[in-house]
Amino acid sequence: MVREPYKVAIQNQVDVTKSSDGVLDYAFNWSDVIESTETITTSNWVASSTANDTSFTLVSSSLSGVITTAFVSGGRNNYYYVLKNTITTDQGRTWIRVMNMKVESK
Repeated sequence: MVREPYKVAIQNQVDVTKSSDGVLDYAFNWSDVIESTETITTSNWVASSTANDTSFTLVSSSLSGVITTAFVSGGRNNYYYVLKNTITTDQGRTWIRVMNMKVESK
């Protein structure tokens, strides 16, 4: 992956499943794409559904060093959702990672 200032780089998607009753944390470790001297200045998470289902909810999010974390709840069984994390760094870089999430009865 090319590391150029002022460019948006989209990482590969990650596919996961969760229970509709679970309130779980999902995290990205960005150390593989940002420089060791670079700092994440903002992390923004967005939870969405292709079916406009609002039962899938972003509960909270956090940033600790190069780890960004989101807690999500809800969702309907056999529905698909997207959890997207966009970060910016002190070097002016923007990175995006996406989780495709299927909610299943566990």
